[in-house]
Amino acid sequence: MTEQPRSEDRVQRPKPLTDFSGEDRHELVQKLAYQHWEKRGSPLGSPEIDWFAAEKAMRAYLLASGIELGPDEDLYS
Repeated sequence: MTEQPRSEDRVQRPKPLTDFSGEDRHELVQKLAYQHWEKRGSPLGSPEIDWFAAEKAMRAYLLASGIELGPDEDLYS
């Protein structure tokens, strides 16, 4: 009598998402920048403050995940 594989053995579990393509990274940075802006009270002017904070957070996440960045540590390559 052969043993049937259990249903959980046949189901492939998805791998956790750890990387994003350059376009996806840009979109995520955009969303993070918006969240930073909202947390700061949605002030007028100085959008680069929020954009740079979002890029810094994304870069830190990718590096902590062991994902290599592009040449010159380019976030979007």
